[in-house]
Amino acid sequence: MASPEQIRPVIECFCQILSLHGFSVITSEIFRMAKFNQNEATAPMWKLIYEMLHFDADATSHDFYKNKFNQTQKSDIVDIIKQDLFNRGYTYEHFLSLDSNMQTGSRHLLVCTGWLIYHIKLIETCMKQCLNSISNYNDPIDEYNKYDLIERIKQALYSNSKVRSRLQTLEHNTNHDNHHLSSFEKQLCQYPHLISQYLLELDQEQCKLSLFLFWNKNENIFWKWMESVLDQPSTIVENDQLENVMACQHLEAEKQKFDAAVDTLDSALVRLEQLWISNDDHALIERDVSTIVVSIDRQISSLFEELLNTNSLLSKKTFSD
Repeated sequence: MASPEQIRPVIECFCQILSLHGFSVITSEIFRMAKFNQNEATAPMWKLIYEMLHFDADATSHDFYKNKFNQTQKSDIVDIIKQDLFNRGYTYEHFLSLDSNMQTGSRHLLVCTGWLIYHIKLIETCMKQCLNSISNYNDPIDEYNKYDLIERIKQALYSNSKVRSRLQTLEHNTNHDNHHLSSFEKQLCQYPHLISQYLLELDQEQCKLSLFLFWNKNENIFWKWMESVLDQPSTIVENDQLENVMACQHLEAEKQKFDAAVDTLDSALVRLEQLWISNDDHALIERDVSTIVVSIDRQISSLFEELLNTNSLLSKKTFSD
């Protein structure tokens, strides 16, 4: 598990990216409190999820949804979020049963936040918005995958560094012999305030681009930290709930193994039937078929037994609760 010294800069990077793309201010401390299920983090996490659900490349819509969150009843906001997430496939009972007054459940909201970051490709969308705002090309940025986006960000950083260096040279130019300058550079020298303005804009762009590269390099630390969230102790009731969640996840995993094994058996039987039809040496084929079927039958029986055992344990746990 990542140490606090490792994870804090990564979460702060994430928070800065959000802030620079129109989200309400949120801090790494909110994430830390949510990990330990502290109630102070609940309302900010609800607001973050709400803004993430309504985030797109159109920066003009951000203020509208931030204001709407503050002007709408908490219970209505919670219902809107739950319905939206349910439609997207986030159907976990413990999240859907959270209270409507935004008082408790910050850790469930943190887990939901991690799911949503991945599901809507939040950081990639921010990258596209940033590149679209500074690009002078007709590149189909919206169609780029993550690798392409990182490459374009590196190119943009390099280009911005060159432009910034040139502007700084112009800003400190005290030589009245400007014959070596381009017409645009000569014009800038006549309006020094424009140079300062351009440098400020470049610094802001550099900040955004650098944050993306830092996130890309260290996001695995963030996801490992997210995996550790469910391991954190809370109240006894919450621990029991988490045990049930983990048991359900294990049951689902065993069911998927069983279903996959059945699918494998069906495919194998089809191939064996085709082999039987196409081969004249039926005695040899029959021996091979018997061996394979026995092997598959053992695997199916073993997986089915595991499935029953897991289901039995879960039922006993639920009954005892």
